[in-house]
Amino acid sequence: MERMSVYDLKSEQEWQAILDEISKRLGMPAALMDEKNVILQHSGTRNDLCLAVRGNDHSRSTICGASQQFLAQQAWSSGEPVIDVCEAGICKFVLPLGGPDRPVGTLTACGSCSRTEDIEDEMVQLNLPMEDEALASLKAQVPTLQVEDMKAYVDDLFRRIRAA
Repeated sequence: MERMSVYDLKSEQEWQAILDEISKRLGMPAALMDEKNVILQHSGTRNDLCLAVRGNDHSRSTICGASQQFLAQQAWSSGEPVIDVCEAGICKFVLPLGGPDRPVGTLTACGSCSRTEDIEDEMVQLNLPMEDEALASLKAQVPTLQVEDMKAYVDDLFRRIRAA
């Protein structure tokens, strides 16, 4: 049996419009990922801290990759969007595409801080050695958001995608 793809659900152009909307609305980069968590399309730009983390093979896998794998599995299992933080303490959402028995991909966005949570300095420095001053400078550039606003938007987005 041929595997279903995210492109069986929507066209590349439709997904790009959704990614652009997410990025504009939340101020975070957004990505469409396949069932193996490989980025297929994206929109938006990463903040400098995320660029530093993703620019290092070790931190990219232990911070970004581990978070994506874990949260995608949660989203597929529950059939609902998951909003949490990555190992560095940066807000992230994962919206499942497909069902628990047939996951085909996810929509995900990350790169802002909750106004009530802190970035995990120790985890970042453990995986991406840098001086305290350099980390403080990068942290100061990470945008903040209200998690409640993100949740309301993500829930609405999930309903719209499911209804289409």
